[in-house]
Amino acid sequence: MSAEEKMINFTIGPVQGFIGQARRTRDLWSGSFLLSYLSGCAMAEIRRCDGRIKVPDVEGDQLLRWIESDGEGAPPRIGTLPNRFVASAEDPAGAARSAAEGVRSRWKKIADSVWKKYVEGVADQGKNTREIWERQVNNFWEIHWTIGAMEGMEARKNWRICTDWSDGRPTIEEGDHCTIMSDWQEISGYVRSIERKKQDDFWKKIRQETSGMDLRSDERLCAIALIKRMFPSVAEDAIGWEVSADRWPSTLYVAAIPWLSAVIESAERDYANDYAKKAFSYAEHIRREGVAEQIFGRKDLFLEIDANFYHTTSLKNPKSTPLKMTPEDGDEPEDVRRRREELIECLEELYNKKGKPSPFYAMLRMDGDNMGRLIRESGEAVSRALASFAKDVERVVQDNLGVLVYAGGDDVLAMLPVERAMSCAYRLSVSFAESFEAQGMEATISAGLVFASHRVPLRSVMREAHSILDDIAKDENGRGSMAVSVLKGSGRYCRWVSSWKGAVSPENEVVLERLAKNLSEKPDGIEASSSFFYKSRELLLMLSGEHRWSPGMFFDLSRLEGLDIKALLQAEYLNALEHSSEITADVRESASEYVRGLLSVSCRHRGPEHEGATGKEICADGMLLVKFLSQKGVQE
Repeated sequence: MSAEEKMINFTIGPVQGFIGQARRTRDLWSGSFLLSYLSGCAMAEIRRCDGRIKVPDVEGDQLLRWIESDGEGAPPRIGTLPNRFVASAEDPAGAARSAAEGVRSRWKKIADSVWKKYVEGVADQGKNTREIWERQVNNFWEIHWTIGAMEGMEARKNWRICTDWSDGRPTIEEGDHCTIMSDWQEISGYVRSIERKKQDDFWKKIRQETSGMDLRSDERLCAIALIKRMFPSVAEDAIGWEVSADRWPSTLYVAAIPWLSAVIESAERDYANDYAKKAFSYAEHIRREGVAEQIFGRKDLFLEIDANFYHTTSLKNPKSTPLKMTPEDGDEPEDVRRRREELIECLEELYNKKGKPSPFYAMLRMDGDNMGRLIRESGEAVSRALASFAKDVERVVQDNLGVLVYAGGDDVLAMLPVERAMSCAYRLSVSFAESFEAQGMEATISAGLVFASHRVPLRSVMREAHSILDDIAKDENGRGSMAVSVLKGSGRYCRWVSSWKGAVSPENEVVLERLAKNLSEKPDGIEASSSFFYKSRELLLMLSGEHRWSPGMFFDLSRLEGLDIKALLQAEYLNALEHSSEITADVRESASEYVRGLLSVSCRHRGPEHEGATGKEICADGMLLVKFLSQKGVQE
């Protein structure tokens, strides 16, 4: 860098508080896109001040080009710019101040658009609604910048936390809180316990301004959550182009992708499309145009129904799948009940032919390891590596039937079907490493992968993905690790972690997925009882001397000299087979091989900085995860 050129370290937050607090996938996408857009506005201001973006490499970035009114072709579909960046300018302080002002003015323009379209006409029926709105809009973002060397980047993630402590602003507001972002007051201003009718009237009028299912009857939102929810409908006025938020699949749809693919590629395609025609004639607002084209690259009526209509459990609930003439209380008249029963019967017939869709999907978060150190040591070479990685991310996610929500810098956020999620994460880790190797560097990326029932609130899934990535994969197990958690409606089922090296076979297969496939397909004709997995967990618990098991628990068995844990587990395995298979020599050999594989995913595999650590740690979560994957999440 020249003597005149000073580095600007710029960051916008809060990230998790804005993106992670979401009820729908549309909220998740909207939060991610808006944060990326605002970061792009800051970058555009710095470039307008004759500055240069050093990290990340933004040359050719589609989102930034559209912000700078230089876009060509289709507008950007996802956010591609990170919330933190490094830039240079001859007047760095002036450029940074201009960037910060650019963020505030663009955010206010978006907020004003939502206010005018949905809130302004109702505000006088609220209680200090304008005051609440302005307080939240004007004070939400935490924008920080410093001028100095690259080293400042390493401390940037701590700035937000420090300012929360020092600026004296309350972290929880008074009054009734938002049903999505629970730290913030909902904008009607009424207290439900004493002003319920006024509060309901206010939100009923807001809902009348929105279309279809934009705002549910139980949702009462703060300004920030309402802006995220309604941003797609004001985007053309607020940012200059339309966004395709309606093309985002629900979590239930993502869970059903492999089943949908199997149905539509089979002889049952016509039957499925007839079912869809019937559903469209019996219900309103259930068509999700564009979703199928984005995922499958084709159009079929069956692929465009609201995903609740793929599940009989949802079809049996009138509030989840209202038909024409279904009253709000769900007590349907006889003719509507008959139509519902007809749909259920059709769907069950399809289940008999093609099985059931899974109610589980996967949420994948990935983040580069030690990026601050790499940036300090290698500077713009890191930008080139990240730009190369970013070009590969969407292809890898699409190859695994997933949906990319965000890819910018070293961060990835994607939704995937259960069957392909671990392989997708591994392929992305390989792509990340190869992108850095091409620039002469070694680098790793870690992953937090959550398999979640659609019944689990989206914000809980995002919180879990964030927690297992940072606390379990990176901090506890070491860089280059993948942590996996299964969240059922009843709570966390298991939590597993391993280095990438420990998770794959010499043939680059994800070992857990191979074991699960063997268990579900039974190529050797052997059917292991589910009881084996739970008995193995109890066996490990007994040997460890612990009294209670919890997900993610590792047992240290190094004090048990001479213990042959493989022989014990193999005996349990054979015992579980006794009722279904004759125990021949071939069966014993097959069992030995299978238990060896289970042990490999049950032993602790730490990241490279922990290699050489002593101990004989083993967990039961690897085996439980194999069992879950073998059932493809179909059973809750």
